[in-house]
Amino acid sequence: MKREEFITKKPKDPLLTPYISYYYFHRSLDDSLQKSFIYYPGIKNALTIYKGAQVEYGENYSSVSPSVDKGFIFIYSGVQKHFRKAFIAAPFDKIGVVFNELGINHFLNEPLSQISNDAIDKSFNYFETPFIDQCQAIYKTESIEQKVKLLDQFFTSRFNNLDEVTLKKAVKMIINASEKITVKHISDALLVNRKTLLRLFNKHLGCTVKDYIDIVQFRKSLNSYLIHNNKESLTGLALENDYYDQSQFINHFKRLTGTNPKDFFKNIEHVGMEDTFWTFR
Repeated sequence: MKREEFITKKPKDPLLTPYISYYYFHRSLDDSLQKSFIYYPGIKNALTIYKGAQVEYGENYSSVSPSVDKGFIFIYSGVQKHFRKAFIAAPFDKIGVVFNELGINHFLNEPLSQISNDAIDKSFNYFETPFIDQCQAIYKTESIEQKVKLLDQFFTSRFNNLDEVTLKKAVKMIINASEKITVKHISDALLVNRKTLLRLFNKHLGCTVKDYIDIVQFRKSLNSYLIHNNKESLTGLALENDYYDQSQFINHFKRLTGTNPKDFFKNIEHVGMEDTFWTFR
């Protein structure tokens, strides 16, 4: 195999495609490989599966290294409000399930806030033994297509529609808005008070409405520049994505990424075929 592999695949089951954005398979058997990188806020939550690893998390960093224990570690990453630094040492073999907005909520039998209140949950064992058993089968096969099929089978079996119409409408409004939307606009349009909106976002997403709006604005700027190849001036990018002025644009990026937009866009890299962006150090 190559020194390192990072492969992304979409689910095959049409039931899952509205809720699971993609799976990724990231591994290396080269015990000399070490990587340090930074990853950034987004509205897609993820479940990461590590096998034979030990994982340490701090306030704004994570570290992954090999372990003699060949069991599984399941880590949930929710809506994060700031960048995180990461270090990983090979050999490693990790699998990621990246959910669309409100995606993981369709596979839970209770609100997310009752399962985890952390943006990073280092021991997300909600799916318990059935998922461990399925992961055993997933790691036994070398076929990526078979791994996808097995992941699809598990999540199809766990599907449980989220019955929160107001929350779904609010999230859709934020994502589809042609310009930056306000909490008041959402509240007025949906005929619901701000406290109810805040309760719904905290209950099912673990963040405030304002935080969610800000992260969507940041990601739209990121996707416009890197995926859609709209590499105009940063001033033009700021105006296109409804920042009041360049100063607000710079301050927003510094808060979420730890650096100014010029340095951020100069150093960030697109990993895989989906919307995974890391800065390598």
